[in-house]
Amino acid sequence: MFTALLRHPVKLIIGVIVALFVLYEISVRFFAYTADAYVMSDILVVSSEIAGPVSRLAVQNNQSVAAGQLLFEIEKTPYRLKVEQTQAALQQAQADLELARDEVNSAKAGVTSAQAVLTNAQAQLGRVKSLSTEGFSPEASLDVATRDVATATANVQTAQAALDVSNRRVVVAGATIASAKADLDKAQYDFSKTTMRAPEAGRIAPFTIRLGDYLSPGTEVLAIVTDRRRRIVANMPERHLARIRPGQRVWLTLGSDPWVIHYGRVSGVAAGVSRSPSNPQVVPYVEPTTDWVRLPQRFPIEITLDDWPAGLGLFNGADARTLIWF
Repeated sequence: MFTALLRHPVKLIIGVIVALFVLYEISVRFFAYTADAYVMSDILVVSSEIAGPVSRLAVQNNQSVAAGQLLFEIEKTPYRLKVEQTQAALQQAQADLELARDEVNSAKAGVTSAQAVLTNAQAQLGRVKSLSTEGFSPEASLDVATRDVATATANVQTAQAALDVSNRRVVVAGATIASAKADLDKAQYDFSKTTMRAPEAGRIAPFTIRLGDYLSPGTEVLAIVTDRRRRIVANMPERHLARIRPGQRVWLTLGSDPWVIHYGRVSGVAAGVSRSPSNPQVVPYVEPTTDWVRLPQRFPIEITLDDWPAGLGLFNGADARTLIWF
């Protein structure tokens, strides 16, 4: 039979292709392999929250840093002056509040005095009316007493109005103090952001920011590659997804440690991917083409090593190859 096939090489080639295809289709029921995998860990991007020139760079490319270690500083002078300005404004507002309270006390005394004068004028009017009724007081005295009561009443109203104004000034001064405190808090917060420290330990990825560069709020200055959540991300064809489960055993090799087999387990399966790179990158996007060939849609599978090899550095983005048995 083999001799017959050799006489017909086309049939032999077709037969080999069919056999390989059948073997491949059978094999995918038992394991999933991909060379489209890479090493990942959490990366912290440190950005500027304020504007200003870089006055100090305390780290270098690829340097290891500890949590809380100084990374860079932004020129402090304008932010220190802003803190001093808002402190002065707060002190002025507090002084205005004390002055307004003194005015309230003075206005209360004025109301009390005017009320006493009114009470006396009303009593005098009452006496004059009694005497006038009995014929012992001239009409002119009654007119004077009536006028004095009217004047005293107007003075009480004026004093009460002055008290109301003073009370409103206290309210305004209190609001000014609250605003000044908020301005001071903002100025102190901005001043604190002139010094940026490492939020976690890791290694500094190569960066391009240099001394004197002007930063705007949101400018990405540098990145810290941490050791947190070391993992392998394997982009698996969608035909395997129905059989991949968290906890499955994985055999893999690392590009930075070739020819050595490591072991891990599936720790997560992507719930979805973006179909277009223009979509919001909240979900991952996996390039579906290589050169001119369109590949099957692939989904990221996260794999955690049982034990990261001692002495093997973490090289974020390094290649890996994975094999998952079902």
